[in-house]
Amino acid sequence: MVDYVECYPEYLELEDQMRYLITILKFSFLKINFLHGFEEYILPILQIYALISTVFSMVIYDRNVTLFGINSLTICAILQLLSKMYSTVFKTNDINELFLFIQQVHQVHKIEFKTHFIATDLEKILRIIKLVLRKFLIPVWGISGFAFNLYCMYYDIILFSIPGIVPQDTQRSVYQHIHQFVVMLQLHINLVVVDVILITFGLYFVAITNIFDHMIRNLDNLDPSNITSYLVYIYEFHCKLLKRYEILNEVFGYVFTIQTATSVVFILFMIFLLRGDEFMVFVPLSMAIFTQFGIFCIFGEFLFSKTEGIATEIYQSKWYEFSIKEQKMLLMMMYMAKRPFALKAAGMYNVNLLMFIQVFKAGFSFCALLYTFA
Repeated sequence: MVDYVECYPEYLELEDQMRYLITILKFSFLKINFLHGFEEYILPILQIYALISTVFSMVIYDRNVTLFGINSLTICAILQLLSKMYSTVFKTNDINELFLFIQQVHQVHKIEFKTHFIATDLEKILRIIKLVLRKFLIPVWGISGFAFNLYCMYYDIILFSIPGIVPQDTQRSVYQHIHQFVVMLQLHINLVVVDVILITFGLYFVAITNIFDHMIRNLDNLDPSNITSYLVYIYEFHCKLLKRYEILNEVFGYVFTIQTATSVVFILFMIFLLRGDEFMVFVPLSMAIFTQFGIFCIFGEFLFSKTEGIATEIYQSKWYEFSIKEQKMLLMMMYMAKRPFALKAAGMYNVNLLMFIQVFKAGFSFCALLYTFA
């Protein structure tokens, strides 16, 4: 029978919540097969409808620079949501494999020293996930969505117009606002759900990468009689981790690219909107956007820096005291680690803290440009 670390039941509770969120996105939580397996297309179709609706409103209503920016943010948010929904709804098998791998990391093994720091890192990441999601991101997204809806209603702004219906007077109709409220509500809920899933996977892979780094760092502290079995485990774990990196990239590859591109647009226009008279309305929304993009960049920075240093960490161990067989195993791991894992936008640009800083610098420059035309 396989034993698990103490925080494993807590992780299983979190995984059940993530799986339930995925069933919501697939529209299978009702357990009613009323569309004969095509229920998973319902929410993507609704997002496409929302995209058509906001483009239609941009065409039929006059827009100044501020409203044009808000419309552009809305279009980018829908495109970002579509990419995330595609990855979570239509790649269930790969996501299940990632869940299974995280479960395996929670297993207790014979070497107690290794099990100790695995449990410590996993308990720490569970606390961080709860702090980031429950104490900050979800409440901020909720407040920002509510404030943004009130802003549109108070100033009589229509961002989601019913396609094909052109208003006959200057005042927006009540049914247009009702339609907009419903569309914005479902967009907001779906965006929170997919962000929770993506951030949870990202933070867990940060923790697992950190665990592997601890394994390498502590090679010198092991009993010589256990080194061979320990190296075998590290080698197998490294191979599994590299494979899961590839799956993670396959599942969320488009998300990484579109997330980066849309976050750039978000930050460019949010800096401009925060300088307006109604800046308080956009403070919660800007906090959510900055945090979302910041976590994304920190995730990419951490993975790259940790995987980049694996070969160096192995070389700095007391490899010269190991047997020839053990040295060969270390050499194989160094060879596999010579290409660090990095999140790339469009396969070209590294997603890291440098990108985060550069986007903010570009945002301030773009804001100054917009004010010359406002």
